[in-house]
Amino acid sequence: MNVELIQDAARWDAFVKDHPQSTHYHEWVWRELIEETFGHQGFYLAATDHSGVHGVLPLVQMKSRLFGRSLVSVPFSSYGGILTESEAARDALVQEAQRLARELGVEHIEMRQGASLEVPWHDSTAKLTMEVPLPAKVDLLWNSLSSGMRNKVRNARKQGLRVEWGKGEQVEAFYRIFARNMRDLGTPVYPRTWFENLARHLADHVHLVTLWDGGEAVASGLVIVHGGIAEFPWSSALRESRKKYSAVLMYWELLEWAINNGFHTVDFGRSSAGSGTHEFKRHWGAKERPLHWYFWLAQGQQLPGLHADNPKFRLATQLWRRLPIPVANWLGPRIVRAIP
Repeated sequence: MNVELIQDAARWDAFVKDHPQSTHYHEWVWRELIEETFGHQGFYLAATDHSGVHGVLPLVQMKSRLFGRSLVSVPFSSYGGILTESEAARDALVQEAQRLARELGVEHIEMRQGASLEVPWHDSTAKLTMEVPLPAKVDLLWNSLSSGMRNKVRNARKQGLRVEWGKGEQVEAFYRIFARNMRDLGTPVYPRTWFENLARHLADHVHLVTLWDGGEAVASGLVIVHGGIAEFPWSSALRESRKKYSAVLMYWELLEWAINNGFHTVDFGRSSAGSGTHEFKRHWGAKERPLHWYFWLAQGQQLPGLHADNPKFRLATQLWRRLPIPVANWLGPRIVRAIP
């Protein structure tokens, strides 16, 4: 089995789109999104023989003076990793990834496989995703919720919150809420161009939902659909709107929309066990699924800890929360480009 760097998007996507475990993050367009928005170089490996492609591994090189060098599959997402048809293809891709890492002088490879995989790397399940299996009818889901959740949805509607579904035209309202929420959490924000590029490159697969209180947007989220799954990787609600249950209504509208549009699962995105968002998602009947992220470490290196709940970043988080919004929105994208 040979492994080659592929530069042919059509050849790559032909394999990815036929693989039952593929995600949008495996498709060639994700490489284009990352390169266009952040400037990171992609190394897209394919295991091949005379009969064609038998496995792929998308890798993106991250370079930072502050955080070092790494290869990530795939950054800015919860999923990625190897797609193969055989153990031989899997093993060939793993060996070539290690060889490439040594050649590039990176400190580690991070492979966000999602599902478990037999590879000789460190397996971390520090993150989990929350998935809601959807019934055929909205009434069935409604009746499965606790009376408390149903009352919160009713209360939000009585507050006069208005729901709008849209596409790229809603990015401005979404980003205004998202950027403020990220500052309040003490976390650097993605650039607005990231979401604009997502809505443009994935126009048929990206939807935005926004809640309005009068003339003010108070909650918004971005949905990416793939197959029968509607994923909700980014969403926020203004803190002062939460007393009107804006976040509750946004999540209910997402679930209702997904059922009415024929999806079988809503993926609420990754969480840390025991966090506030993890608890909130549990109330919708979401089932936990550990995310298997595999790490190869160069000699002498330790597992990276680039996440907001790392105690090393506690002081930085506290200081970030005090930044004026314009400063956080200017500085954040310059930092977050190096944090996968």
